[in-house]
Amino acid sequence: MSTIPNPSSSINPNTHDPIWTLKKQYAPPLGKRIVLVIKLNDACIIPGGVDTLLKRDHNHKITYSTSSSFSSVVTADVPTDLMGEMNLSERTSSSMIATADNSSSSPSSSQQYATATSGRSSPFGFLNNGGGSVSTPFATRSSGGKGPSKLATLGSKLKNQLERGVTSIAVQAQKATSGDQKDIRDLLTVGAYIQNPRTGEFDICIGMTERQEMPPLSLEKNVMNYGNVEHNGSGSGTGDGGMTFRIPIVIPAPIMDEHGNAVSNNTVIQFHLWMRSGAAIFAKNRALRKYLFVGTSTLFMDQQFLSQQIHWPKFDRPVSIVLPLQSVVAPLGKMTMLAFPDTKFPSLCGIGWSLSDPRTDTAYSAIMSSPTRRILFHPPLDQNYAFPYYHGGSGTKSTLLTTERVTESTVVLPVAAAFMQLVSRASGISAAHAMNLASKLEYFHGGDTVNDPMKAMQNGHAQCQLEIIHYLRYHPHHMAGSDGMGSSSTRGNAIHVGIYLQRPDSIFENCLAKCTVPCHPYVENKAYSSFPAVSIPFYPRIVDKNDSRLLPGQMVGSVASNRSVFVGKLRIQLHEEHIGGGGGDVFSPMGPAGMAMGVPRNLEALLDIDSYLNSSEDKSVLYLNVIDLMTGSSAGSLGVTISAHTLEGMVDQFNGISGNSDRDIVEGGLISLVGMDTLMEDDKACHPQCDLNKAACEKIQSSGQTHERKFRQLATMGEFLTFDYMIRHAEMNRAAESKSFLEKSVKYISALTSPLAEGEVYLPPDQQRQPRPFRPSSSRMDQSLSGIGFNVHIQSFSMSNVTMAEPNGEVTSIPVSLFQNVTCGAPADHFRGFQYKGIEGEKPVSGGLRRLETRRTAAAEKVRSLQNQLIDAVGNFYTMHSQTMEKYPGRSVRHISPGNHHIDSLRSACISATQTLHAITWDIAVRRANVFSQALGIALSMYLAHVSDFAKLQKAAWANIWTKHGFLITFEGLLSAAGKELGMIEDAAVGISMLRMVSVVFVTSDSPLNAESATDRCVPIVDSPYLRWLRITPSGYGKDTTYLVEVCVDVNYYAQRIPPSLKNMSPVRFYPILYQMGVDIRQWGVNAGANFGKKNEPSTTDEMDEDEIGIPDNDVLIALNYEAFRKMNAYAHNVYLCEDPEDIKTSISWERAHASTQIEQSIHPMLTKLYDYIRSSAGKMEHGILDEAGFASNRLGGGSGIFCKSGKDRTAMQVTFKQAQYIHRFLNGQGNGFSESNVDAKKIFDDATIMRVHGTRLPICDKNVGQPLYAFNSLQAKFMPEPLKPPPRALAGFLKGGRVFSGGGIES
Repeated sequence: MSTIPNPSSSINPNTHDPIWTLKKQYAPPLGKRIVLVIKLNDACIIPGGVDTLLKRDHNHKITYSTSSSFSSVVTADVPTDLMGEMNLSERTSSSMIATADNSSSSPSSSQQYATATSGRSSPFGFLNNGGGSVSTPFATRSSGGKGPSKLATLGSKLKNQLERGVTSIAVQAQKATSGDQKDIRDLLTVGAYIQNPRTGEFDICIGMTERQEMPPLSLEKNVMNYGNVEHNGSGSGTGDGGMTFRIPIVIPAPIMDEHGNAVSNNTVIQFHLWMRSGAAIFAKNRALRKYLFVGTSTLFMDQQFLSQQIHWPKFDRPVSIVLPLQSVVAPLGKMTMLAFPDTKFPSLCGIGWSLSDPRTDTAYSAIMSSPTRRILFHPPLDQNYAFPYYHGGSGTKSTLLTTERVTESTVVLPVAAAFMQLVSRASGISAAHAMNLASKLEYFHGGDTVNDPMKAMQNGHAQCQLEIIHYLRYHPHHMAGSDGMGSSSTRGNAIHVGIYLQRPDSIFENCLAKCTVPCHPYVENKAYSSFPAVSIPFYPRIVDKNDSRLLPGQMVGSVASNRSVFVGKLRIQLHEEHIGGGGGDVFSPMGPAGMAMGVPRNLEALLDIDSYLNSSEDKSVLYLNVIDLMTGSSAGSLGVTISAHTLEGMVDQFNGISGNSDRDIVEGGLISLVGMDTLMEDDKACHPQCDLNKAACEKIQSSGQTHERKFRQLATMGEFLTFDYMIRHAEMNRAAESKSFLEKSVKYISALTSPLAEGEVYLPPDQQRQPRPFRPSSSRMDQSLSGIGFNVHIQSFSMSNVTMAEPNGEVTSIPVSLFQNVTCGAPADHFRGFQYKGIEGEKPVSGGLRRLETRRTAAAEKVRSLQNQLIDAVGNFYTMHSQTMEKYPGRSVRHISPGNHHIDSLRSACISATQTLHAITWDIAVRRANVFSQALGIALSMYLAHVSDFAKLQKAAWANIWTKHGFLITFEGLLSAAGKELGMIEDAAVGISMLRMVSVVFVTSDSPLNAESATDRCVPIVDSPYLRWLRITPSGYGKDTTYLVEVCVDVNYYAQRIPPSLKNMSPVRFYPILYQMGVDIRQWGVNAGANFGKKNEPSTTDEMDEDEIGIPDNDVLIALNYEAFRKMNAYAHNVYLCEDPEDIKTSISWERAHASTQIEQSIHPMLTKLYDYIRSSAGKMEHGILDEAGFASNRLGGGSGIFCKSGKDRTAMQVTFKQAQYIHRFLNGQGNGFSESNVDAKKIFDDATIMRVHGTRLPICDKNVGQPLYAFNSLQAKFMPEPLKPPPRALAGFLKGGRVFSGGGIES
């Protein structure tokens, strides 16, 4: 007779939740867990599985001890708070149907347990003998020392027979529907349990392995096959067979005290081996979903570790533990456990560690000496997986222990802070420049609003004042001594007057004012009032005689030829509507009937301001001759006074707005900083020359005779930006954006350098809105964080070869490989949205940067077209009026008066188009700044991760390749080409392309600085073991702008770990590429030709269900993928030369491939499959593009970045698929994860599913939105590519917002 511990009746393996939550991952003390890889020997693999267990005769004499009796032998003190932590999960997984409430042994429990999934009572419910969820088919629990009753024994036998029959039916039904005869294999899992101090039973579950299919058993050959390994399956317990679980059991830190010691010297863990029918997924009866108890192994923690001279948990090497399985059906069964130290924190410079990782001793907890220190980082998330395999060609049996780890980057926030410093300064310069131009434009349209005349004069304008006293009208029959006008001469009339400035640098007149002035008949020797009726201040621009904008003919004449500056003339237009007579009806618009002078007249007078500039004479009344434009004769005189002054000593040397004035060159403006030209540097160049830098001005001047004629024509047409537009743009756009950038810069720097603020509290990660290295996806709409990449993690997948020596069981672990990816949310300006409203009156346009830049190019072409039309119209005007225009002394033949409808409308349209181009250029510049700031932090993290891969750099000359050809950065986008996600694609495409402007160098603290003044731009990298600071230095102008990113590294690390080719300020230029393919139902809708995006009411949650503004555009995906392929193909030809001599001769740069519209090189052999996928992707959801692109990038020594909208759901599916694919290529390729060996797609999907459920990606969801579920529902999952389908148990569901019954948190 043998005594075997019986599992507690309260245990229900179905209720175990395999999902890691943040609370579990971050349970203190960090880094104090033990990882146990569980192996079963071949004796644990029971032929026949569940059927064998059900057939077992229960009449043999076996005694099962209860948990309470076992507790008299073994006791363990378990903290009370652990019970709520680890007893039962918070929810039941959707794919694992929970059984009864196990907290009670009441009769209702058995009835609940027997309830089928359909909600109806199970026909086997009456057979449940109070066993709850655990079935022990070998004996009934003893009660009071008495054996089971005959009725109970009979019921148990009948129950087993019925269950066995149902299982058989389910198996046969599955075979019939699938059309094959393969076996349905039952499932095994192991759970670890500690003692409940309240009940004395071992029912607190601290972890479980995954449910794994039993290896197939061939009774004829007596061999079991598992994976790619053949095991001896003799069943004797002495062979090498059995199975290894993928998911280790992690002994959590809470069962230890604050010092990391076990809570009791007698800490005991029971490991129960469970079996469940493989047919359960095909049968609707819940009874088949129960777990059958196979046996148990008991681990006495302290005894086991002390026997190997290890004080648990403070051990630094793996050990092996072999435990016998106490079981009736597997008496020779054994559990072998490989125990490893906690893998949450990798060793410095070890496998899985990155140069961008925070230091573990200070980054995740406050220092005792500095309790107010701000904690910026969240600890890493990690999970281990075990894969049995034969190592190399030696046939040595090994276990491949892999560690999946996601870590925040120490450079994301410093990069954002450094770049926002540059942007803040540049936007401030641009804002001041716009305000200055606005003030200058104000001077051209009258002086009523000018508050600072001295500033106007300092800016090259004259201060003028025109006063109009009255108009004296001549009578055609005028005779001395008689007014000839009867009694009306004493009455007088008012006349309409318009004052126009004829500038010496513009053919178009500026209207200064329109008013009415007194009109009197002229009477010789009569005294008239000298009180001014109208006073008009104005500030004409002073034009130097050498100014390129000076109109032809201004220097003609003896007087004009002696002038050095010009301010222009005033044309005063008078309009007589009627003239009243004696006894006539003066209120009639036409005057008295029958009078010859009742016809309206247009009159004109001219005043040359230059003649009175800085005049020392007292201001006196001038009488200007008024000409009747119809007859050319004198119609009267206009009494005026004029004063015009400039700053003393500055008249001859001061220039205002002019083509050769350095005062309008912007050095360091935002538009140039983000790599943009204004698109006005060519034949469209006009005034004011807004946002032009030195290089742009030189480009205009160096264009020579190509555009010289058009330059001169446009230069004489005045300004193409109005004061009203410019002041509104300067105040509402530039000043506001400059302030926002300044606030972000200050906040980011403060977050890195300032202590904890008073009253500041630590919120859950998804609720944090302060600048941190981790920015949750729920903060996408927060403007103050728009410069920080969100949800950025370095996801490493490190592998170690673990062997156990015979017979002493010594375990050796050797690092063998590392696979890395960066995961993130789409680098896009979510706060600004994806609908560009433009200037007032324009139709809004949806889209991101790529589409906006296309519209900007179209706007520039519209400006060019309208300018040409205006030039032609002006030329025709001069031709038509050269013969008909009435001339009189002093009248200008070059100025065009208002009133020509065709020219006025063309000029207005040209000004409007220029302002549209100006506005969209600024909006794109702001958007570029935010998007590039995000992309740069992601890219630099990726580069540092690969520089840290010491083994990779030793195996190949990648560092030399990077310095010569650039570091290949391949982004894999998973966004759909519809709605707002299309705008995100367009933002990301431009932001990623801007990474080509970046070069990175490593320096040390004793390296010479490029400029002494640059020390204030060194941004500290806090909590990094080896990185000290970084600095971003821009150079060049416009589209030729480049950035040098200097990363200061610890001197010792620099000397020992930085490759020689990356030292001595050797720059590595980024080589960015973006592949994009939508993988969800929305993309399916686009491919099907229907827009499934419906306009929904806006969500009030932080993470909105954003959709669907704009028209789907599947062509953008094809265009982006071809563009990316051209760049990658060129890079591959540079790195791996082909045998074709023509390809060797042809070297295509990134810039050439970017601008080209066709592939100019032969397809590199490495990329043939990728090219085929792209070529056939039209109208298809071709996931193979991303698969092959990532694979090719790794083989070319580059890095991979994966993103979707939030970086947590679709990204999780892709990165886990890549990891599973890599591990199988590694196993099949003799240790080469980038081999082209054939792999089993089903095995890859199965392992990817395990990673999606048990791995780190669900805690990433929890970290972003407060819930560890993927934001999919079952309908969405059906439309995803097969390799990316999410596990049903981890879906958020159909409810909008994803969070059940709360409506918030998760995008759907």
